[in-house]
This record gives sequence, C-alpha cells and structure tokens, in this order.
Amino acid sequence: MSDFDFQSRTRVVYGIGRSKQIAEDVRSVSGGSSAILITDPGLVKVGVADEVMSSLRSQGVEVTLFSDVQSDPTSASIDEAAAVIRASGAACVIGLGGGSAMDVAKLASLVASAEYPTDHYALMANPFSPKRTTTIMIPTTSGTGAEMTSTVVFSNKEKRKVWGWDYDLAPDLAILDPTLTVALPPHLTAATGLDALIHALEAVAGKRGNAMIQAVGLQAIRMISGSLLKAVNHPQDLEARGQLSIGSMLAGMAIEQGGTGIAHCIGHALGTLARVHHGRAVAIALYHTYEWNIEGNEPIHAEIARAMGAVEEISSPIEEQARAGAAFYRDLVERSGLQLSLAAEGLTSADALRLAETMASSENAPMRNNNCRYATDEHLARFAGQLLG
Repeated sequence: MSDFDFQSRTRVVYGIGRSKQIAEDVRSVSGGSSAILITDPGLVKVGVADEVMSSLRSQGVEVTLFSDVQSDPTSASIDEAAAVIRASGAACVIGLGGGSAMDVAKLASLVASAEYPTDHYALMANPFSPKRTTTIMIPTTSGTGAEMTSTVVFSNKEKRKVWGWDYDLAPDLAILDPTLTVALPPHLTAATGLDALIHALEAVAGKRGNAMIQAVGLQAIRMISGSLLKAVNHPQDLEARGQLSIGSMLAGMAIEQGGTGIAHCIGHALGTLARVHHGRAVAIALYHTYEWNIEGNEPIHAEIARAMGAVEEISSPIEEQARAGAAFYRDLVERSGLQLSLAAEGLTSADALRLAETMASSENAPMRNNNCRYATDEHLARFAGQLLG
C-alpha cells in the first residue's frame, strides 16, 4: 500500500433549497456582510443569479455582480473579476454556476491579492500572494467538482488551455442545492455528468490512487452511474439531481487528491484547438481510450466496473469484468445523447497531427503522466486519428 496524504479543505453542505441560506453563510464564513457574486450571463438571464442576490440583500448582505464569464474562461475575464474584487473590498467571493464561473471566482479571489495579471501564475510559474477574501461555491451543474478543488483551468492570452494551483484556491464552503441544477438542459446534464464520472474513474485508476481516493471515487461512480440517465430523461427528478450533485462533489474530492489522466489530457487539447465543451471533450476522449487503459490495470478497472453496476457475475474473470466496465461506459455515453462527432467544431482528420502535438504539450504533461497507462507519442497520434476519423 502506497503512502498518502488526504485532506479535504472545503466544508460541504447539502439540501433542497439550501442556497437560500447564503446570507448566513457569508457572515459565518467571512465575518462580514459584503460579497461579490461571480456567475455567467446564462444564469443572469434565467433569473438564478437574481434569486441568490435577493436572498443576500433581503438579509442585509451587500452584493456586487460580475457576470462576464464564458465557457472555458480566459485570463482576461479573470483579470476583470479580480479588479472588481479589489475595488469592492468585499469580504467574500461567491462562485455561482458551472466549472467556468467557479474557476473564475476561485482564481480571481487570489489574483486580487496582488497586482500581477492572471497569466503571471499560469502553470505555477509564480506563487500567489495570500488570499484576502473567503470563497463560497454554489455549483449549478453536476460535473466539474470545482467546488472541492484547489486547481483552476483557463485559457491564457495565447489561447492555450492552462491551469493554476494553490492550496488557497480550495473554497471555504461548497453549497450543494439540486434545485439549482434542474434548469440545466439535457445535453449539458449529460456532458457535465460524464465529466464527473471520468474524474472519479481517472482518480481511482491513476498513478496516485490509494484507499482514500477509492473510498470517495468508487462511491461517486456508483451514484453517477445510477442517476445520470434519470436526470437526463427526467430533469425535474430531484432525487436523481441530488445523487448527481453529491457524486460530482465526491469525484471532485477524488481528483483533488488523485488528479486526472489521458481523457483530460486529450480533452484539454481539444479545448485549446477548438474550444470544445470540456465535459463533452473528455467524454469523447475516454470513449476512444477506455479499452486501451485497461491493459495492465485490469484489477482496478474491474472494481470500477462493479461500482458502475456493469458486472453481473462477480465470479467472472477480472479482465472480463474490466471490459464490461468499458462497454457500460460506451453505452452510457451513447444513451445520454452526447454528440461524438467533432465535425461541428471544424475538426477533421487533417487536424490529427496538431491535436497529437497539443496533447503532448507541457501543460498537458501532468495528466498524461498520471494516467494508469503511459501514452507514448505513437499512442497519442493513434488517439488523435480515432477521435477525428
């Protein structure tokens, strides 16, 4: 058994309608009565942001809105949010939305502590100054697990998808309220839910896997595998939405400790090349690499398959169980309605070499190196051909 260090730095609360207590949370976490709400234009348009701001203001918390957040956020957007945080002097930053809004909130709260731009910290090139605000995350998707992690992903000024890391990026509080995920369209429910499933899969099977990661990761796999299609097909099913919310959070705990693997290496490369939605990108990537991952890692993939509910006979050979998991995953992707073709993004087989080169870039090396099976340059070229063929 390998050595490990496992710690969750984020308090988690869960409940139907739990987000309505946000004003009390701001005071208890920050000791103040002012906050910045960082969210995306979509949540402003459908009124979710207004609901949260009304809850804050009705209970005496002053709130400033920042909503210039796009899918796969840019360093420029984070710089703008950091400037708003500095100018406001707010005691608390709230991230409301999917991974993009939460990543902007998390990173801007640290960038705001100094005068350097976001790109200064990309790939841990320079250390952050100590965080001056507290952070609360309220996910409205069940996918990224960003409410539990100390890593953020963003596009730099060269439009390359990069990452930043610091212990202080871990939020102080995560609020899980499944009612806020009901309005998520089926195709995004599928994409974000598959992203969460892949987080758990890659953390459990990855090189840093251990008993603690398996404890939260395998439970995440159970909950997501059993509830994803219910949530896609019956969006108002709060039990299924709740299962997904908690499963996604547990998967976030798993990658916080264990990292990700080849699906995220490829997914980030697709994001750099064509801004493919992150959840969809990693789901497509694992669709083409799951079987390859199993070789030499059959026992842990058999455990994953059992957690999925893919194994009918636990007395069957380990390799057979592992491959049942691969078949279950591919079937889940197809039944979720996820669009597997990347033609709409303008990618063709002519882009395969460029995709393989981006997979092999320095910013994607940690995911490539952490995967349960190492992908050579030849493997990457083959994967690129499969994805774009």
